Formats: sequence, structure tokens, C-alpha cells
Amino acid sequence: MARILITHGIPAEGFSALHQHELILPAPLCAFSEEELMQHIVSADAVVAGGKLPGHVIAAAKKLKIIANYGAGYDGVDIRAAFERGIPVTNIPDTVTQSTSELALALMLSVSRRVGELNLRLRKEVPETLFGMGLNMGRCLHGQALGIIGCGRIGAQVARLAKAFGMRVLGYDPVHVDEALFTPCSFAEILQQADIVSLHCPLTEKTRALIDANAFAQMKPGAILINTARGGVVDYDALTQALCENHLAGAGLDVYPDEPHIPSALLRDERVVCTPHIGANTEQTRYAMAEACAKQILDALSGKRPENIVNGL
Repeated sequence: MARILITHGIPAEGFSALHQHELILPAPLCAFSEEELMQHIVSADAVVAGGKLPGHVIAAAKKLKIIANYGAGYDGVDIRAAFERGIPVTNIPDTVTQSTSELALALMLSVSRRVGELNLRLRKEVPETLFGMGLNMGRCLHGQALGIIGCGRIGAQVARLAKAFGMRVLGYDPVHVDEALFTPCSFAEILQQADIVSLHCPLTEKTRALIDANAFAQMKPGAILINTARGGVVDYDALTQALCENHLAGAGLDVYPDEPHIPSALLRDERVVCTPHIGANTEQTRYAMAEACAKQILDALSGKRPENIVNGL
């Protein structure tokens, strides 16, 4: 019987394939502290990493055969430390595609039609003052130019959904852009031409603060930024400044550089729709994520090479 450490209190039903093994879980909706992780990882055969797993915690492992990252983005795991110890790190890129794509569209609609702002105003103000054919104008997605930065699985699905709304879809990716889905553009062209810029790239040293003050200055006046990728891809101070100067019409944000902290200026701005990193938070997606991690763990425990190894082993 193997010992499988699950770092966060995530829905466990999807791990049913691991019923013959011992699951080490924190309390529901909670996470193990770093000290607790250090204690449990010593005897763990596998880890399901639902958040940060730093190198010094990985170094405490004695017999770890796999770190299964519970998500597509794996920037929270020190993959170099795992590589140096011969521990494969996997991710599950397919399971989160639909839910994250739908959230990106939901944020586009919410910001463009001012759903979040008007919902709050109806609850705080006299409703009669808000009704009127000339009031509370938004804008349709139809006919707008959507610039997608990062044209992988999620970016491609966002493109498909956006086209159903009648949007023109521009795409930038340094690796590959599917010309059947996107009009290929340079990074600068995306900024200059898009009415809405939606981020779907991983967080790397090259993409950290990719959308900075210079990038915002190149964006069209009245453009909207959507970020369901990683908070570190955006300089949030520069975003706040671009909103204060009314250069942007608004933003839809699901991720932040220092979660769970959200800059107060963004929370106060009614043009900004914020959600608490819920891109994968649907019952169907969470179950599928657990199933995918369980399969990777079973493969590793049986000596098979698991799918989607991200650290080169």
C-alpha cells in the first residue's frame, strides 16, 4: 500500500481509483501547512500538489515517485528541485480547458455589459434611477476584436467560443498559432488592434510582467483586459494606473500575483470584475482533475511512464 499525500482539501471523490492506497488529506477546504507537508512528505510515495510545493519541502521526501500537479499551470512546484532528485512532475492540461475558457467568456461579457457594476448599484442605489433606455450602456462582443495571448488548449477553446459570439479572433503565441482559429499577429499587433485582450499563457521568466506599463500604453483606448492565466503575467500596479487614467474600459480578473491578496484599488473599481481563482471550480472539472492525477499516480507506482511530465524526466 502506497502513501499518497494530497496537499489541499480538494474534492476526493475523483480519487476513487486509489482506494487500495492510503490517502493523506487535510480537513475539507483546508490545506496542510508547510510544516505539516514536511512531516508527511518524508514517507509519501506520491504527492498531489494543489498549490505551492517548494524545493526544501521536496528535499525532505525519501521515496517519492511522482508529484502530480493538480492543474495545468505548475509554477507553484519547484520542478528543478524535483528534477535534481529524479522525481517526475506531471500536470493535467486537458481537464481545465472547458471550465477556464467559459470563465474567460463570462468575464468578457460581465465587463462589456457592466454586469458586476450594475448588479452592485442595483443593490445600493434607488433602482428607479437606473432604469432607462439611454442609461447603463455597454457593448456587444459581436464584431469586437479579441486578442488572445497564448494559443494553446485554453486559448484555442476561447477562440472557438468567441467566434460563436461573432468576434474577430487574433492570436499571438511564440510556439504555434492555428490559422484555422486565429488571425496570427505579433505581440505588438495584438495590443494595438484588440478591443479585448485575453491572457492564456503560462507564467515563466519570459512572461512574468509581460503586460506592463509599456504594454498598456500600446493597447487601444477603451480596451478590456481579461486574465484567467496567472497573476504574475500582469503588472497589477500598471493595470491600476491604466484604469485610473481611463485608458482601459475595464478588466476581468480571476488570478492575482499574491493570492489571496487582491489590490484594494482593483476591488474598489466598479469597472473591474474579480473572481477568486475559480477557473477550474466546477464539479465536473474537479472530478476529472482528480481522476487524471490518480491515473498518473497509478502509472508511476506500477513503473509506467505517466503522461504529461513537465520537468524533463
